[in-house]
Amino acid sequence: MAQRTDLYSILVSYTNKNNSPYIEIDPFLDFLGRYAKKHSEEQPEWLKWVNDRQVKFWAEMSNLVEEDKCELLTDTDDGRIYMPYFYLELLKKIYLRAEEDADLPFPSEETLKITLPEDQLKLLSSEFDIITYLEHPQDSDIPILKINFHEDCGSALILPSMIPRRITEVAILKLRNYLRKGGNMEFTLHKLTPQLQGKESYLQDLLNQILMRPFECYSAIEEGGEFSSLFWAHFCIFLKADIKKKKERLSEDIAAFQSMVIIEAISEYFKSLAVKKKEVALAFKSLENHLAQPPYLYTLDKIRKFTSSKGVLLLTQYTEDELKAWLKEKTTKSEDNRLPVLLIIQGAADDRFYLLKEKTLALCSRLLAEGRVKVKEEIIKHWRSLFLEYQSEAAMDSDKEFEKYLIRLTGRICPVLTAVLEDPKLPLVYDEIEHNQAGVPPSVRFFSKGMLLPYSTLLLILRKEILTDTKLLLPFWYTLPIISPIIAFFKNLSKRRSPPKLLSGSDSDGGSGFKDEKSSVKEIRAAAEELEFSLVPSEYTITSYSEELENRWSRLIDRQARENLIEDVKSLIRDNLRQHLKLQKNFRITHETIHEMAENMVTRTPTLATLSGRESLILYSELYLVKLLKNIK
Repeated sequence: MAQRTDLYSILVSYTNKNNSPYIEIDPFLDFLGRYAKKHSEEQPEWLKWVNDRQVKFWAEMSNLVEEDKCELLTDTDDGRIYMPYFYLELLKKIYLRAEEDADLPFPSEETLKITLPEDQLKLLSSEFDIITYLEHPQDSDIPILKINFHEDCGSALILPSMIPRRITEVAILKLRNYLRKGGNMEFTLHKLTPQLQGKESYLQDLLNQILMRPFECYSAIEEGGEFSSLFWAHFCIFLKADIKKKKERLSEDIAAFQSMVIIEAISEYFKSLAVKKKEVALAFKSLENHLAQPPYLYTLDKIRKFTSSKGVLLLTQYTEDELKAWLKEKTTKSEDNRLPVLLIIQGAADDRFYLLKEKTLALCSRLLAEGRVKVKEEIIKHWRSLFLEYQSEAAMDSDKEFEKYLIRLTGRICPVLTAVLEDPKLPLVYDEIEHNQAGVPPSVRFFSKGMLLPYSTLLLILRKEILTDTKLLLPFWYTLPIISPIIAFFKNLSKRRSPPKLLSGSDSDGGSGFKDEKSSVKEIRAAAEELEFSLVPSEYTITSYSEELENRWSRLIDRQARENLIEDVKSLIRDNLRQHLKLQKNFRITHETIHEMAENMVTRTPTLATLSGRESLILYSELYLVKLLKNIK
């Protein structure tokens, strides 16, 4: 009997002594009283069970029941206690002496002379059931597993926590015992050598490992290596067939047969895992090859659609969770303080692109080559339209202004290129490549002294060359230094005599006609377009950006009320602009004047001044003013 005097320890000792998890309450209390009285003189802590034993028993029993350590059964008149962990503890003790019991079969209900409750057992009838269980193991040791072996080789009780490692080690101990008996080792080697020709040394080494270092065998099984799987497949088939032939089977024969069934299933399971792991690794290698191909930037949706060389969707070879885990590892794992091998580029709106670090400069070169054509064409088109109207802009005469214009234009036409060039990871990637042994190739030198080169240099677009190219597309008199200013003077004079009007009905919102007696229509339009460049982010149009701003300041739930509010604001803006143009004869469009008009309108209108999204409303008003001015006539 254990010397601990808490009730649970006493109950455990009592069940071990009687080899049963069931305890009759009254006989137990009588036993407890006698035992406590006998040992109280030597161990005073037992005195608590001498007097008021029953009261103290039920007080502690209620706590044990709440903790699920005991169960109270009412299937008898006096009641019984059931100890649910009795069989678990019994099996743990048996498996602790597995090496001593290597010549015995695995423990079973018959050999232990016990009968487990049905709700504490889970039956596995074959090696295929073992593989299925390994794919979906249970989290606790209850229910206990019961494996039924064919060929009249009995059954085995196994704790789930022992699968797969501990049960494999026990099985190998039993095989070692079998090989040590009566020349079985030599006979096995003789039979397997012809089946594993060319691998005789591996065969000898593995058999010696079973005999000398049995616990090291599990690692090779778990890895699912080619020879390990081949060996156990041949070994198990041979040994099971040899044992089946025996008319009289000894306990070590049954133990070996049971071990073969268990090891064969576990080896097959790990082999399938290794094959699957290899397939997944090849699929991810194929995915990485896709990422290394133009256009280099890929969204998650596009990555999901990658296929193998045979046209099979890669997502069928790995799961969505495995894909996300791989992407997370590749975008976060860093070595030697270097950037991860896979980068995330934030594009327009919420677009996220994945880019292999090693392809960053190649991507920049590709985007610059594509963007160069688009940007150059747009500049020539814009400047040609200005020349045709005998107008000019600051970007034509100043390299500094031209660079600013080029940055804005590139952001609008080539948002992905701008996102890559402005990404803070680009200089870090460049620095890593620059410090490599090979260095940065001359064709992709985008930085100088740690600073990104000007856009004009990156795009190979020079102001003077663009001017020359644009003028070549025009009739010669548009560029003559004497004639063109004279023509421009008379053209502007005629415009001043014809006051401009806003195009009536040209705007989708029904803009009214406004007069501006002294400003050129073309100048107003050009200035409005320039303001649109600066006010509207590159990923938006003026219409889509206005709609987003509407959602920020017009938050009425009622749809009709919201539409009425928006229309009232537009009408107010039109009236303010009409009045402003009448009063300001020399009206010049600048960001400051447009912002001042919008801000005054919002702050001086009591109803609008109370709206929560005031800043969004002011910006919205600026955009609507620009939209009206672009349609002036």
